[in-house]
Amino acid sequence: MTAMTKDKSQHFCSTVKCQCLVLLLTAGCVAAAVCVALLSTAVRGRMPPDMEWWQTTIIYQIYPRSFMDSNNDGIGDIRGIISKLDHFTYLNVKAIWISPVYESPMKDFGYDISNFTNVSPIFGNLTDMANLTEEAHKRGLKVILDFVPNHSSNLHMWFNESVKRTPRYKDYYVWRDGIAGPNGTHSPPNNWLSVFKNSAWEWNEERKQYYYHAFLKEQPDLNYRNPALVEEMQNALRFWLERGVDGFRIDALPYLFEVTNTSWNEPKSNRTDLDPTQYDYLTHPYTQNLMDDMYKVLAGWRDVLDEYENLDEKRRFMVVEAYTKTTAEKIAWYKSAADMPFYFGLLNINKACGGSCIRDIVDEAYKDLPANAWANFVFGNHDNRRVSTKKGPEFVNALNMLLLTLKGTPTTYYGEEIGMLDVNITYNQSVDPQGKVYNESVFLKYSRDPERSPMQWSNDTMAGFTNSTTSWLPVGSNYRTINVETEKDAEGFSTIKLYRTLAKLREEPPFRYGLFKTAVVNNNTYSYLRHAFDFPQYLIAINFGSSTDTSDYTKAPVNAERGVVVANTGNVNATYNVNSNVDLSRITLNSAEGLVIKIINAP
Repeated sequence: MTAMTKDKSQHFCSTVKCQCLVLLLTAGCVAAAVCVALLSTAVRGRMPPDMEWWQTTIIYQIYPRSFMDSNNDGIGDIRGIISKLDHFTYLNVKAIWISPVYESPMKDFGYDISNFTNVSPIFGNLTDMANLTEEAHKRGLKVILDFVPNHSSNLHMWFNESVKRTPRYKDYYVWRDGIAGPNGTHSPPNNWLSVFKNSAWEWNEERKQYYYHAFLKEQPDLNYRNPALVEEMQNALRFWLERGVDGFRIDALPYLFEVTNTSWNEPKSNRTDLDPTQYDYLTHPYTQNLMDDMYKVLAGWRDVLDEYENLDEKRRFMVVEAYTKTTAEKIAWYKSAADMPFYFGLLNINKACGGSCIRDIVDEAYKDLPANAWANFVFGNHDNRRVSTKKGPEFVNALNMLLLTLKGTPTTYYGEEIGMLDVNITYNQSVDPQGKVYNESVFLKYSRDPERSPMQWSNDTMAGFTNSTTSWLPVGSNYRTINVETEKDAEGFSTIKLYRTLAKLREEPPFRYGLFKTAVVNNNTYSYLRHAFDFPQYLIAINFGSSTDTSDYTKAPVNAERGVVVANTGNVNATYNVNSNVDLSRITLNSAEGLVIKIINAP
């Protein structure tokens, strides 16, 4: 079988029902002729595979505190999001993921929830949420909510009742006796550590027991070995599905279960760069990724989503935050009830990561995917430094070109479409509890504040984020040049215009569902081909290194001599202007330059 025939066979298998083969073998001439016509169409690529909505769109993460402030208190809110929904229409983004807006005392800025079925007054109310969903759907936008199942706030009614040992709520949380010491003293049940440093056990004087908290002491872990609690959280999903939500991003899923035998201490990691109070001083076999237990709960959540899908035949999406460390873990997550786990490999990009480095990260995403699994890519989020800071601001356009042309669902963190950078935060300005547990000399290593600064909408005061004179975090100092309005109004090239061009290009079959093949790769350049049969082929070539690279792209898999530039990163010479006809035998790219080229004489 030739390479081309093999590719066509693979494409055919993904687009044509197996029953057609049976028909060809058993039916009469007329039926067989009809089937042959269908097969011919499929091989040519005119019959695209069935795809779910979450496979065909960019997912855009909104951190609501920082997106848009409508009431001038310096904090973003739901009405602010509503006011900016047309931004996504402009970008050609069709799904938004909203970080928590639930009722919360805000010890961890919304990830400490005191009511899973209400909205924090800081962000608005349930009517505002209903309006957001309605207005989003009018624009063809799907709405994905953050679901935070691992823990609640210690101010949640459930926890207060659990402290009192009220029968229904007594075991909603993970309670244990301490280890008795001399003179009536006691110590935690074991050496387990919190992600936010120090012991993961907190003494409650009223109940006379310790409770477990993987994160802040104000975030007690819920007990999923209690069927009543499991049902409560399923009902929380139903509450939001009844209100039109299209899916959920599941937060911190690997922490959902702990072993029941709390006499087991977790082993040391043997890292000499950490002190014994830091989370990674230990490994976590007893408090992370208890897969069998998690799968059962996850399957229950999928059943809830399917209840609503069965009513209207509209897919409800579920993506999980699961930092996989092995291929086996990745496969296991893809085979779970979730649609996909986030792939976080690209979070590791840094200044030294060139073409070969990027290739290895991307290949890992595609490696060993189970049948029918769908890849995804993400550069950053509310817990990680912006990729524009990690790799360098000069690479912003190159990075967006990569994200939006790979095969799989891309997730954009707010501000990436305009090239926002981390902000400089002083210790006195810092509000993130993860950073504040450390002293001033090292807090920035752990703080998540720099990547959470307000969205830069315009060059007006406070970047158009608020009419207040202050905001919950400082606005980036570069907002006068890096902002939505200025970039949209630019006469020539801009970062947001490139983003929009690439987002529209993703609608084309080669990018929507076409094959992906690696082309030239070296320490500087990473390139690949996207194509679907009987549609134009596209070459993407990007220089992620520090020096100039000249390469020949005429050999396999491109097998062509010439092409036409359809997009560039804006920093290229005139030879590679959009619509320029280029010689593929000699493409020269300087550092941070990238091209999308339509092949014009492929075989």
